[in-house]
Amino acid sequence: MPKKLRKSRVKHKARRRSKLLAAKEVTQRPPPLPLSSKQAPAAKSLVTTAEQTERYRYVVADLKRTAVIAGAMFLLLIVLYFLLR
Repeated sequence: MPKKLRKSRVKHKARRRSKLLAAKEVTQRPPPLPLSSKQAPAAKSLVTTAEQTERYRYVVADLKRTAVIAGAMFLLLIVLYFLLR
């Protein structure tokens, strides 16, 4: 009688482990939130326009550089089309 392959044992253990983890996740649910409408909403951090401009100032330069490169490549394709035709 041939021996069982090790792969099948590993697969079986993985299936059993995933079933146990799934069962634990179901039993460990967080407590429900209170339904009181008088509760204050969570404070959101407000990001000013100046902060966003400072944070993403490199984007405009990158877009300009990308547009110049794309235009040059497109122009090169047109020139090559007429030269190699």
